[in-house]
Amino acid sequence: MSYDAPYKGIKVVDLSQAIAGPYAAGILARHGADVIKVEPGRGDWARNIGKSYPGGHTLITALINLGKRSIGIELKTDGGRDVLRRLLADADIFIESFRPGVTKRLGFGYEDVRAINPRIIYLSVSGFGQSGPFSERPGTDGVLQAFSGFVADNKGADGTPHRSNVLLMDMSAALYNVQALQAALWARQSEKQGRHLDNSLLETAAALQNLNIAARALDTGGPAQPLAYPYAIFPTRDGAVSFGVVFEREYKPLMEMLKLPELANDPELQSTQDRFKNRSRIDAPIREAIAAKTTDELCNELITLRMLHERINNYSDFMHHDQTREMNAFLWHDYPDIGRIPLANIPGAKRLGDDPAMLRSPLLGEHTTEILRQHGYSADEISALEAAGAISTKLAAA
Repeated sequence: MSYDAPYKGIKVVDLSQAIAGPYAAGILARHGADVIKVEPGRGDWARNIGKSYPGGHTLITALINLGKRSIGIELKTDGGRDVLRRLLADADIFIESFRPGVTKRLGFGYEDVRAINPRIIYLSVSGFGQSGPFSERPGTDGVLQAFSGFVADNKGADGTPHRSNVLLMDMSAALYNVQALQAALWARQSEKQGRHLDNSLLETAAALQNLNIAARALDTGGPAQPLAYPYAIFPTRDGAVSFGVVFEREYKPLMEMLKLPELANDPELQSTQDRFKNRSRIDAPIREAIAAKTTDELCNELITLRMLHERINNYSDFMHHDQTREMNAFLWHDYPDIGRIPLANIPGAKRLGDDPAMLRSPLLGEHTTEILRQHGYSADEISALEAAGAISTKLAAA
C-alpha cells in the first residue's frame, strides 16, 4: 500500500455494465485495485453505445475501464457460475448493475455471495432502487434526468427544458459509489462481516440536486428566487461571459462600470430579492450595455472589480488553456485503433503516464486465461470450460 496505489491488494469483481458501476470500479483501478471486469460473450452493452472502434471499444468502454482486466463468462451456464464463485471467494468488492432480482435468480444475490465470502462488500447499482413501483424499470442517465426534475429545472433562455449532454446522473452515481465503497472498506477493518450497498441513480439525482430541490420546496409560487441576481450568461460583441452579482457590494460598482448610474443608485435595486422582483427594469439595460463590449474588455473590467466571472470556452479552449496544461488535467495519448485522445487525470489519483496498463482498457475477454490460471484452473480445465460455452478466451473481433 502506498499513496500512489492505496488500493493495491484490493480485489474487485466488476459485473456491472454501462457507466455508473464500471466507472466506479475504474476509479478504484486508478487507485491501484485489481479490477476484474466480468463480461458475457456479447460484452458489456456499453461496447455498442456510440461509434465502435476496431477491437470492440466505444469511447465509453475505452475511457471508463482503464487498468482493468476482462474475463468472458457466460453466467447462464453451470461452468460459468462456478468460475464466478471462485473469483468471488477472495474478492473484497463485488459490483453488479442488473435490475432487482436478476442476480438472485442467477445465484449471486447478496445472501448467496455472502455465503461464499462473508467479508465481501456487495454493491448493487440500479436506476430506481431495489424496491418500489418503478424498481423494475430500466433507469439510465437520461431517464433520471427527466424523472428527477433536472430537465424541467434546466431551462434555456427560451424557457424550454433541456437535458444535460454531460452524463450527470451516471458519472455522479459513480462518484457516490466510490465514496460508499471507500467508507465500507474503512469500516470493514473493525467489522466481522461485509455489507450490501444499494445505490441508485434516483438517490444520486436527489443528493446531487438537494440545494435546488430544497429551494423549490420553499417556493410559495411564481418563479424561483435565485441565489444571486443578476447572474447569467451574457452575450458580448464577440462571445459570451458567465458572471453575476454574488455579493451585494458588487452591484453598484458593476452598474457604474456599465455606465448605468440610474440603476446603480435606485434604492429598489440594492438587494438580490429586490432586483429579482424588478428584473423587468434592469435586464434589458444590463444586457445592452454588455453586448456593446468585447469579451476581453468585459473580462478585464470584471477583474478590476474582483468579480467572479469567466468567458464561455469550448472544449478545445479548455483543454489547451495554459491553466489546464499547468494542472496536467489531461494526458494526450495515442490510443490503439482509436487515435490521439485526451485522458483525464483523476483528482487524488496517481497521474497517468508511468504505468502502461493504465493507458488502455481491456478487449472483451482479453485476460480470461490469465485470470483463470491465477485462480487455479489448469489448461485442460480452461479448454473444457470454453468447449462447454462457459467462458470465452477470444478477443473482440478487430
